[in-house]
Amino acid sequence: MTVHIDDNLELHPDGTVTCRHCGHVLGDAERPLRDARVRETEPRTAGPSVRADASLFADRPVVLRRTLCPECLTQLQAEIVPGDEPTSRHRSWAVRP
Repeated sequence: MTVHIDDNLELHPDGTVTCRHCGHVLGDAERPLRDARVRETEPRTAGPSVRADASLFADRPVVLRRTLCPECLTQLQAEIVPGDEPTSRHRSWAVRP
């Protein structure tokens, strides 16, 4: 049975995770966004509500990190974080005994 994870991702019985828009395989249950693309830009590109300079709030450079489907470029997740830190959002749908 295919499980709809969210509006953009689905988990298949064979353990693969695909984009719900184009069907591109993005990863597996353990690392669902393994093959997704990551784009980093200035936080202000997130939209009009992000106006302040990030240096007012952080000592390190801050980025808007967007994770995208490499095939159709659907945005799968976004976070505004210090640029030298790995993503803090980890997903796993692997079932462990």
